[in-house]
Amino acid sequence: MSHSLSVQVLDADGELVAGVEVEMQIQGIWKGGTLSEYTNSSGHAEFETAADYEDHRRLSIEVKGQHFGPYHIGGGSYTVQLD
Repeated sequence: MSHSLSVQVLDADGELVAGVEVEMQIQGIWKGGTLSEYTNSSGHAEFETAADYEDHRRLSIEVKGQHFGPYHIGGGSYTVQLD
């Protein structure tokens, strides 16, 4: 089953950030991978994973050179705040 994931990006003041690239790295030697999307006008980037990622698989998020995580892929929605 695939996972629908959402990342909300906030700036240091807690304001939504539109138009920035969000990179999601899914851990795994054989089945890991990287997904990349840009935030929309609401500061959200939406991702859909491949069907074979287990809920316990870990992922990390990178925005503007800042790293967040790791998180479990089963979390679904994530919010990151830039420095």
